Amino acid sequence: MIQQIYITDYLSDAAAHPVEMVQSLVAQCPALLNAQWTVSPLPPLKTLLRALRVHEEAGPDFSVATLLSARQAWPGARPAFCLLPVHLGMRRDTFSLQAVTPLAANTYASLTERLQTHFADDFVIHADSSQRFWWVQPLRDMQAQCKWPQDCLYQQAFQWQPQGADAAVIRQWTNEIQMLIHQAAHGTEVADWPAALNSLWFASVGEMPTWQASAPVIAGQGEIVAALQACALPTIRSASMAALMADQDARQAAWVADQWQTVDWPMLSNALQTGRQSTLKLVLPFAERSIEVHYKKQLRWQFWRKAPRLETLLQQLETTLTTSG
Repeated sequence: MIQQIYITDYLSDAAAHPVEMVQSLVAQCPALLNAQWTVSPLPPLKTLLRALRVHEEAGPDFSVATLLSARQAWPGARPAFCLLPVHLGMRRDTFSLQAVTPLAANTYASLTERLQTHFADDFVIHADSSQRFWWVQPLRDMQAQCKWPQDCLYQQAFQWQPQGADAAVIRQWTNEIQMLIHQAAHGTEVADWPAALNSLWFASVGEMPTWQASAPVIAGQGEIVAALQACALPTIRSASMAALMADQDARQAAWVADQWQTVDWPMLSNALQTGRQSTLKLVLPFAERSIEVHYKKQLRWQFWRKAPRLETLLQQLETTLTTSG
């Protein structure tokens, strides 16, 4: 039986637009309005990793990039960085990360060629099949730690700058990349160049931790589940959401998905309404943090209680996000 659902949102697509997500979830699964909603300080994937008994001692640069790199069959050493297209919100004195930007195939191909040509003496760049990011292998050893975007959304730049002896090199590369993007945006090679794209983001690929055998059973779909399978998480298994919900022997099982749209919310709603699913912990993206939704089947005498309105819930979440920031 599923006890927990994690929406990793590892590219921060939903985290940048949380209201749309909450509205859709409640519309498809009204029983969630009767649950307890709280804002957690960690993004969903870090919350999942803690459930898998992965703590800070796994390494200061262990991140989503570390997991994603595990699903690749690298011919030699693993890349040192993952490079992601982003939109930075610029202000007079500082700037902040606003979103990870999806790219059309022609834009991704054009930018790949520009990066390979311009940085031929600095690093080797590998395209990713998802066309959402690239892998970077510097031609010399680099001592720089760069955070994953999901941990930095909406934070001012001084909170997430690269660290380490070669941090200045990363900043220099980023400045050169911004010039390349500016040239491409005003060129004629790609007619529909995305206006939101104004920088690329370096994220470190750290060392893989040692998994604990006591971790909960994990199933799901998407890149993060594929990465967990590739790095041999002991408790990973292949099972559909319906099969895992029906498995009474799978205690504390967790379903993991990259996007909230891939979860069968009507099926979950039916399970909650009929009582087949009596408890549930749902972890959703919310800016650089997460929302934890704790549902427990109500007793019959509690049915008279009126569920909160969606507008009230959204206002409470926004207030919590503002006051805890």
